[in-house]
Amino acid sequence: MKEKIALLWQDKRVLLLLLAFLCAASFLPAQEGMTQEEKRISRTLSQIDGAGRVQVTLFYTESGSAFGGGKTCTGALAVCEGAGDIAVRLRLMQALETLLGLDSRQVAVLKMEESL
Repeated sequence: MKEKIALLWQDKRVLLLLLAFLCAASFLPAQEGMTQEEKRISRTLSQIDGAGRVQVTLFYTESGSAFGGGKTCTGALAVCEGAGDIAVRLRLMQALETLLGLDSRQVAVLKMEESL
């Protein structure tokens, strides 16, 4: 009987740990849901003078070619602290266009909401 109770208690600890992890994950910064490529680009763009914090989201379509398919980047959205300055916004747009091979209609750079 003691063994069964010990096993049940052990299972409860696992469930409690899982529940704690899920609760903690809901409070992680938005960057945790980003792909490695989005994180890398965000870090790079944040180095641009005046940009501040940057979060990038990339948009893809599936390539339907007969030779392997894959994904093609079709758009990029950057949200950054410094985008209120038009010069910073233009530098970020140019960087995204160059880096991803996109044109200006496929790139948007918006000002990040100020934290309280």
